[in-house]
Amino acid sequence: MLKTGMLLCAMSLASAGALHAGEAIVVEKLTKPQLQEALKTASDDTVIQYQGQIKTKAQWRSEFQAKYKPLDAAKLQELADARKAKFEAAKKALQDEQDRNIQAQNAQTRAEFDKLRPH
Repeated sequence: MLKTGMLLCAMSLASAGALHAGEAIVVEKLTKPQLQEALKTASDDTVIQYQGQIKTKAQWRSEFQAKYKPLDAAKLQELADARKAKFEAAKKALQDEQDRNIQAQNAQTRAEFDKLRPH
């Protein structure tokens, strides 16, 4: 899991150099520092093998960015508004239920009081 995160984070960084053409990075065979260095110096067309999947650095980066793309402010606001509306609806439903219960108790109390009251 740690190597996965490191692989994806390091690939999102800009590449500073290039490996020789045809050279592949096999993630499982490298230590953490070796992997970091290899990814920093790898070009976008460097082949990287990770858990049996073989892709270029650019493909891994694109996949990572698509998967972990942060939500935009408008979408976050939309989600917050929807959550608030749901909360307000639940709050109103609870208040309505409590009001009905109070009215029922008041009616019952009033009926009992009227029975005890001399006419």
